[in-house]
Amino acid sequence: MAKHERQVVIVGASAAGLRCAARLARLEPGWRLTLVEEQESYSYAACGLPYALSGDVPGADELRKSADGALRDSAYFAAIKGVTVRNRARAVSVDTAKHVLVLAGGESIPFDDLVLATGARPKRLPGQPNHPRVHTFHSLGDLEPLLSALKARRIRSVLVVGAGLCGCELAEAFAANWGAKVTLLEAAAQPLGMMLDLEVGAWVSQALAQNEVEVRTATRVEALEVSEDAVTVHAGGARLTADAVVVALGVRPAVELAKSAGVALGPTGAIAVSDQLATSVPHVWACGDCIEVRHAVSGKACHLPLGSLANRQGRLLADILAGGSERLPPVAGAMGLKVFDTNVAAAGMTRAVARAQGLRVRSAWWTGYDRAHYYPEAREIALHLVYEPDGQRVVGVQAVGPGEVHKRIDIAAQLLVRGARLADLAAVEHAYAPPYAPAVEPLAVLAWVAQNQERGLEVVAPLADLAGEHLLDVRHAQESAARPASAAEVRLLPQEAVRANAATLDGGDWLVVCEHGTRSAEVARWLATRGIHARYLGGGLRWHAHMPG
Repeated sequence: MAKHERQVVIVGASAAGLRCAARLARLEPGWRLTLVEEQESYSYAACGLPYALSGDVPGADELRKSADGALRDSAYFAAIKGVTVRNRARAVSVDTAKHVLVLAGGESIPFDDLVLATGARPKRLPGQPNHPRVHTFHSLGDLEPLLSALKARRIRSVLVVGAGLCGCELAEAFAANWGAKVTLLEAAAQPLGMMLDLEVGAWVSQALAQNEVEVRTATRVEALEVSEDAVTVHAGGARLTADAVVVALGVRPAVELAKSAGVALGPTGAIAVSDQLATSVPHVWACGDCIEVRHAVSGKACHLPLGSLANRQGRLLADILAGGSERLPPVAGAMGLKVFDTNVAAAGMTRAVARAQGLRVRSAWWTGYDRAHYYPEAREIALHLVYEPDGQRVVGVQAVGPGEVHKRIDIAAQLLVRGARLADLAAVEHAYAPPYAPAVEPLAVLAWVAQNQERGLEVVAPLADLAGEHLLDVRHAQESAARPASAAEVRLLPQEAVRANAATLDGGDWLVVCEHGTRSAEVARWLATRGIHARYLGGGLRWHAHMPG
């Protein structure tokens, strides 16, 4: 068959599949491109669904429009992209010998190359009933039933099962915009455990609680009962009743079609692909949420169903199909979200995951401001660094707070995929102006904190129990009065008075505290030069204030 007549069939008309098709149509306008999609609606911004539920996005159609306002339907893709979309067509099997895709009903579509962009499906509870009061939240079809019930005031209380990205976003949508009573159930010890360690997750728990979301962590759902009037969840020994339940347990890769083609799966259960997105079967390729990728830190396969990665993979695969030599690099897994007025982002591995994979890691913590502290719009941020003391490799960075945290994680991700060390993080160059950033980039300060630890400065974790400690509070008197420190002994000695009163501190074992940790670190270091044993509270009392309970 001549090159200009080549037939490429793509299964899945979402981010990866459509990006691949649109790019390939530009590169090879003579090829026949067909997308097969089982849903009626497609080409919508799935990550925007919680904001359509909240009303921040005024209507589901906004999620289907291009930036210039065009509705991305079949006519749009045919006229503008030169791509045929077959929606409401379910692919059931692949005959790799005959190079045909078989649809439900028996129709076969021939292909020269087949792209599997089948995405992922929401996880369900064991025995989860199909009932109007029990919902998942993954597709455009999941949005309308909830919106209708909220508008009609049939949902005044809701149980959200799973405190991952979607669960936290849904909690905000239900509580802030509809005034519903929300209970968030999470089997792990904290929200967002896939991206945050405990001390960062504590900020998220507090943000939820301050906005009247009841958060129940370490709570596993044991049973779910539904009646015409309510839904009841048995979890953690409690019996919880609400008008509706939304199961937001994450997703699993949709690999049934891949299995029918004899395509090999990887250790994660997703499709294993090469760095050119080739599967184990010739002329069968895959991209998007159905594949596994290589993690830049661990070097291992992982499943990261993120819209950012899916779009990149779709474009890359189009270039490869058109004869390019591009390759998919390892990824840092950068992700972010908003939880009410708290911004959250992370890249790399958490401390918990790193240790579970056998890495020896330490943490460093810093709190401060996202721009010059004196600038009127300065907002607080907190950063958590996970690194290997041996070799000082950066393993992960987490950021939280009302300030600009995503900028820091965007930078950190670029460094992580390049195997950055603490020295690389400390040397970050940034565009400085008081309205946009402090004079020293917070990521660099975070690296300095870690380097100081490795040079012997002792630190205590932000959420440590201070009850039995002897605290040296080096804040100003008005700061201490506004946020009193509580411990076995608290001595207030402002930083500017420490040198003059050093003799009175001899023989003590002090935990030095201040608001953000900067002053206390400096004092602890100076005391150590006098032979006085002193540690400091990482992240300061501002971070410690988020301690659960």
